[in-house]
Amino acid sequence: MNPSTARPRWRATALAAALGAAVLACATLGPSPAAAADTTVSVDLGNQGAVPNQAGSGFLYGLSQDGSGPADSLLQPLKPTLFRGGGARIAGGGWLGDGYTAGSGYRIRVDSALSQARRVTAAPYRATYHLLVSDVWGADTTQPSNTVYPCDNGDCSNWAAFIDRLVADVQASGVPVSYDIWNEPDGTGFWQRGVNSAQYYQMWDTAVREIRRLVPSAQIVGPSYSGYNHGWLDDFLGRTKADNTLPTVVNWHFGNDPAADAADARALLSAHGIAPLPLTINEYLFSQQQNAAYTAWFLDRLSASGVASAAHAIWTDCCGAGTLDSLLVGGQPTGQWWVYQAYARIGGHLLGTTGSGGIAVAAGADTTAHQVLALIGNNSGQGGTTTVTFQNLSAASWLRGGNGKVHAKIQRIPDQSPLGAPATVLDSDLTPDGNTLRVPVTLTSGTDAYTVTLTAGNGSTGPVDPVTTVVDGTATNSGDANYFQYGANWGVANGITDMYQQTANWTFTAGASATFHFHGSTVALHAVRDTDQGIMSLSVDGGSPVTVDNYAAARNASGTVWTSPALPSGSHTLTITNTGARNAHSTGNNIAVDRADVS
Repeated sequence: MNPSTARPRWRATALAAALGAAVLACATLGPSPAAAADTTVSVDLGNQGAVPNQAGSGFLYGLSQDGSGPADSLLQPLKPTLFRGGGARIAGGGWLGDGYTAGSGYRIRVDSALSQARRVTAAPYRATYHLLVSDVWGADTTQPSNTVYPCDNGDCSNWAAFIDRLVADVQASGVPVSYDIWNEPDGTGFWQRGVNSAQYYQMWDTAVREIRRLVPSAQIVGPSYSGYNHGWLDDFLGRTKADNTLPTVVNWHFGNDPAADAADARALLSAHGIAPLPLTINEYLFSQQQNAAYTAWFLDRLSASGVASAAHAIWTDCCGAGTLDSLLVGGQPTGQWWVYQAYARIGGHLLGTTGSGGIAVAAGADTTAHQVLALIGNNSGQGGTTTVTFQNLSAASWLRGGNGKVHAKIQRIPDQSPLGAPATVLDSDLTPDGNTLRVPVTLTSGTDAYTVTLTAGNGSTGPVDPVTTVVDGTATNSGDANYFQYGANWGVANGITDMYQQTANWTFTAGASATFHFHGSTVALHAVRDTDQGIMSLSVDGGSPVTVDNYAAARNASGTVWTSPALPSGSHTLTITNTGARNAHSTGNNIAVDRADVS
């Protein structure tokens, strides 16, 4: 688990002070999404495999403290299969905070975890719940420097007493859980006694033996390293096999590619003469990876991995906000939420797929629904066109309508917060080329995901929604069709979690200007509205400027502040200037640009 501390609300003035009030002239900004070469990915309808298990539909600390949130209407469509928790960050400090005994701090954490588990392990979810034993104990990165860790000085007696009490309370509740013994025992934030150290194995062996003494059939999860590490896992499997304390579920966090990591883990199990064990990844996606495109890519790779379950990591609102780690914003779905909803709709049997150039695809053929659904993601800010080649159409003869065509519906899932629904960009009958259907998908933004749904041709050609290109404020590559150009006295900030791509380009200097070059017929500018924002002027193609007051009593970091009138289709410029003026109620004259949407 990698819970961040609460991040203060970003202000341009505060950032400037942090920089010693230095104004960044002609700031060097981050790269724009990659303008990669066009790619082709394939879906083989003749290669039908396992029933989809929604392996990636899991959440770490995504529920409210008592487990009641979010509402079923927002949770059930995702078909969640895994939850993880143990009361981290709840005041009281757990067993540790109670002076290494079972007091109120321990009780509130146990009650929270069991309330969550009670909801999600019952119908209609019947999900697995990984109980984070170390969080109940108190190791959630808030523990004091003088903490006495389990088995310090060779004394494991208090740790054993804690395990006994925890197991007794779980058993008394009647709620089924899997025991995830220690979170990320390779990092000083949770375990300060060394990765795979002698003391670590004392702690691990003590916990496993006590749990199995009390509940021989208990499910035990580990080692839960902070990332997939071949050497660490090799050592762990060898040692715990020798000690007869192997977990029943082998688990790790993150990693570059879940399919490759899972294959390596299975090879290690085999090398140690260990029968195959279920594999889980109960934390995945770093904060910078949490956009619709990368989420879809990871889910696609999980479909190919054979991993039993995996949980989306928590970064922005640990640990009881009930937002599924900001998949919900203000109680509304985001682009990431719609990716999970699409992933949950892949039915029937998984199809063989091949990715290319950072593009991954997962697909299923549902003979009952007479539908093929493919989810497309990327891990590199991919641009260009990806052609999805559906091969061996004869294996799904029901796809051809009476007109011999196949109906294709392409939907774009923009990485937006909130997002009311995906955008339909194609809804038409297409003519196969023999036994193959090629569907080109234009990737208008490197952070967006896409779905392609195939059904029987019906002779229709539906309307196509205008394609919108989302351009982050840090896109400054003049070789692109759409890009920003900043003059003097602009700065850039990163890690702003309520803004697109977590970036902002800002100035508090009167007269500072920027130009957005775009190709299209309409542009919508997104900028910060807040209590310290000023007034900017906007001019299209050198025309008469209009002023926009960005003051607001409540913060809206990425809303639309201005939309252009309809323009002749072609190349245009939008000039943004800080007037130096401000609303009488504003405390500053800052201007902070988030992004622009071009259509």
